[in-house]
Amino acid sequence: MALAIRDRERLRKILDLSDRLGRLRRRVRKNPSAYTRRDLTQKIGEIASRVAAIGLPGALGDLAGGHHLGPQEVMVLLLLLNQRVTGGGRHLTGREILSTIFPSSFGMLTGAARLRPDAPLVRSGALEIVGADPRDVLETRYRVSDELFDAILSDVTVSPPGWREVPPYRNHWEHLADLGVLSALLLRRANALFDVDPYGNRAYAESEPVPVLQRMIDVLGDRIRERLAVTPEAGRFPMVRLSRRLHLGPDEQIILAALLVQECFYGNPGLEAVECVKMVSVSAEDLLRKRPLLLPGSRLRREGLIEIEDAVDDRELTAEVCLPRWLASHLLGEGEREPIGPDARIAFHEYLQNLEDSERFFRDLDA
Repeated sequence: MALAIRDRERLRKILDLSDRLGRLRRRVRKNPSAYTRRDLTQKIGEIASRVAAIGLPGALGDLAGGHHLGPQEVMVLLLLLNQRVTGGGRHLTGREILSTIFPSSFGMLTGAARLRPDAPLVRSGALEIVGADPRDVLETRYRVSDELFDAILSDVTVSPPGWREVPPYRNHWEHLADLGVLSALLLRRANALFDVDPYGNRAYAESEPVPVLQRMIDVLGDRIRERLAVTPEAGRFPMVRLSRRLHLGPDEQIILAALLVQECFYGNPGLEAVECVKMVSVSAEDLLRKRPLLLPGSRLRREGLIEIEDAVDDRELTAEVCLPRWLASHLLGEGEREPIGPDARIAFHEYLQNLEDSERFFRDLDA
């Protein structure tokens, strides 16, 4: 999704500074004596100060804020972004990166920690390791990940007039399908945020970049609201009608939509209670705060909208959560319920699988 005009101008300035950084690296490579160590350090510092003064918008800002990237890590990211866009190749070695950002042997060795597999730049999914032994930082090749590049590309893309016109929903099944895709993205975000092994380490090798997923979630959430706003019959959609009558919040609606998708498209009776709460949480603190969503006395339990099964020692978050039969039928259109055949299930599953390609996600939103 393209940025607002002001943020777009900020991004243009940031990319101009990325270009300066790339040109500086190429000049030094061509003529190592062109700058003294002091000159090079000063020029890098000036670029870093300008970037900090402008601020990182869009996907870059989400990434830097979400993973607490420092100025030097941002410089590494901008150098590799310039290399991908204008450098004639997608990757640089650790030695090429470090010798530009940290122009001394001591600086290179101390800066090498920022390129290790467990460092925020790689761990977040912003950078990808290409070949070589990741333990040998200097010889390892790095590049900006496809996911981050796609997110930045969506920030700068300007659509032709009318191309992004929001279509109304044709029926309530389309609305439920969008909620289903949103719930799938939220489950993937939960896997990335809370994928922790018994020793407290994240399984970063298998998790996805949270900033990219969050951007997709935000875009689709906005899209759903926009489509509902231009749909004359939206007030008659079962989920909308139920939510208004019982004053359901967004988290409660997403949990119901996720449970419906599990039943209709995957044949699963439900989800683990803790997965439901993780799905609507953005941090460990948020997870603890939202635990009451499924406890006795919550709106979902009080109104009979979910059923809790197989709790261990009456611990609610160890249970499985599912929809009561009447509610599944109601959300699908009460007496209008249409059978969802195997072709529809396969198509929906394949679409969710392909959502790992964020470029397709944004393209499909504008189809």
